[in-house]
Amino acid sequence: MAAINWRTINIDLMDPESSANFSTASLSPSFPPVSAAEVQSLGGQVRQLLRGGDAEGALRGALENAPYGGDTAAKEVHLATVVETLQSIKQSDMSPMLSRIYESEGGPESLDVLMKYL
Repeated sequence: MAAINWRTINIDLMDPESSANFSTASLSPSFPPVSAAEVQSLGGQVRQLLRGGDAEGALRGALENAPYGGDTAAKEVHLATVVETLQSIKQSDMSPMLSRIYESEGGPESLDVLMKYL
């Protein structure tokens, strides 16, 4: 009979409902891949809105299309777009604009995305 050290047995592995047997892959949602070219195109659209004087639309567009599935380059380009958009908004216009965004449909989620960038 083989000598078994009972103190080294992990009994949690024997329980089928144990967290040790839980696949952590299901915790993170899968996002569609986003290329840097798509993010640059979005950045161009946001800049066009800024040039047209629609700062709120530009901020909404940037926040609603965050590249969660993008590579590092795409995320850096999008970060630059969001920062450029925020810098173009006057400080006195920021609070009323954020209030309007919050009260609109999907507003709290957009402001959550904004907080990720800050």
